[in-house]
Amino acid sequence: MKEKERGILPQKIKGFRDIDSDLNQLRWNIINKAKEVYKSYGFEQLDTPILEYADTLGKYMPDKESVEEGVYSFQNPEKEPVYLKNGEEMRDENENVIMENHFLALRYDLTAPLSRFYAEKLWKEHLRGNIKDGKAPLFRRYQFGQVFRYELKLTPGRFREFWQLDFDTIGTADVSADAEVCIILADALEKIGLKRKTYIVKVNNRKILKGFLQAIGINSESEEQNILRIIDKFDKIGFENVKKELMEGRTDDSGSEIKGIGMAKDLVEKIMDFFNEFSQKNTREEVLKKLKKQFQDNKIYNEGINELEKMHFIWKNLDFSEERIIFDPSLVRGMAYYTGPIFEVESLQTYKDKRGRKRNVGSICGGGRYDDLVKNLLGIKVPATGASIGVDRLSELLTLTKQVPDKEIGSVFITVFDDELMPEYQKIARSLREKNIKTEIFYGFQRNLKKQLKYADRKNSPIAIMLGSNEFEKGIVTIKDLRMGRKMQNIKDKKIWREKVQFQVERENLIEKVLELLKF
Repeated sequence: MKEKERGILPQKIKGFRDIDSDLNQLRWNIINKAKEVYKSYGFEQLDTPILEYADTLGKYMPDKESVEEGVYSFQNPEKEPVYLKNGEEMRDENENVIMENHFLALRYDLTAPLSRFYAEKLWKEHLRGNIKDGKAPLFRRYQFGQVFRYELKLTPGRFREFWQLDFDTIGTADVSADAEVCIILADALEKIGLKRKTYIVKVNNRKILKGFLQAIGINSESEEQNILRIIDKFDKIGFENVKKELMEGRTDDSGSEIKGIGMAKDLVEKIMDFFNEFSQKNTREEVLKKLKKQFQDNKIYNEGINELEKMHFIWKNLDFSEERIIFDPSLVRGMAYYTGPIFEVESLQTYKDKRGRKRNVGSICGGGRYDDLVKNLLGIKVPATGASIGVDRLSELLTLTKQVPDKEIGSVFITVFDDELMPEYQKIARSLREKNIKTEIFYGFQRNLKKQLKYADRKNSPIAIMLGSNEFEKGIVTIKDLRMGRKMQNIKDKKIWREKVQFQVERENLIEKVLELLKF
């Protein structure tokens, strides 16, 4: 039997994608607009590696129990020393340095690498005792780039490689910084192009949720996490299904059995009563009033309320009403990660899918206070807060709701008819580039004018320059105003069309004429 030869298929890895010029333009429009806002608040740019040591990322990936879950991780082919907590190399009984192939991981967000960067800068100072608990230096940065997560379910708009656009403040416990995060998110989204009332910044506090659960008798960290993980599904599965998952479990629409966590009915009723209280739309002041009526003896619960009050006071004085920022006590996100205020931006826009069904994109930004993340690396508490714009989620939203900016004007296009004239084509292109005009010479094998102009149209070129041997001998160049041609495509009078769209100029006047046309 003939041995079968294994083939190589030219295909992408599942969950990854190629980004064409249109999507790249949209992505960079989002990044550049948001970056302007971040810089206006004093944030400076930082870039960190895509690869990190897995143990420095910690066990804090949102909704995961350990760093191995949901992360692309592998062993380093290079052996490196193992270190003690004081930074010295670990040695065996023969005083040989112990070497290992450490596990590496692709970053799953931009916050954990930020914490590593910050801790690395302060580590030696910390060992000398110069950095005290809660008194670390202030650092504010923004960063954008790819992150990688092994998502099991690839729903529309969800990928395994995607871009995030973060801004964070490390070194302050002042909740004014948390209030500012929400203001920046609103400013950035409106700068990008979202209109007011098409999004809402939702805010809650980890301390309120923790204090509430303590007050009804839930003191175990693991039990708290299990409950909050289910509560986080309110928007997706509704109150009744949340109730079932907290108790005996349920069968979902596909027929799969979802195991419950077996809570007592009376405790579940208390949880449902608490969140039912906030199921209707309320002003921030109404939410605070309702929260204050309950669990007055719980210290951490009251701390959470006081923090929300301070944030509300700032927003109120800056005229940031419920039109942009609301309190939502049912908001739960990355609860193993966050320690105080938490934020999420929800798109209020809808679109129709291929079957004509109304859909929404949901969350497009998120963040919160994470006072323990650096602590895992330095051993001291370093307060921090920040948020992230999901660039791909936002791109998807703008595309689905037809809010994509006009396609960027392409390069001036030089057609090619005669290989012997290539030096002249190059001279023209160089003269245009010296005037900061993007210019492309056609190098394809098809020299047919119609096909060359079709290529120019696909690239949204504004002008085509045509020079053949006859024109070259006469010292003239033909210019075609492609933008005008697109506007006049329904004009039947060829004479009028040619006067406006295609004409000849003296070779020495070419650059001046192109500059004149590009002004419109």
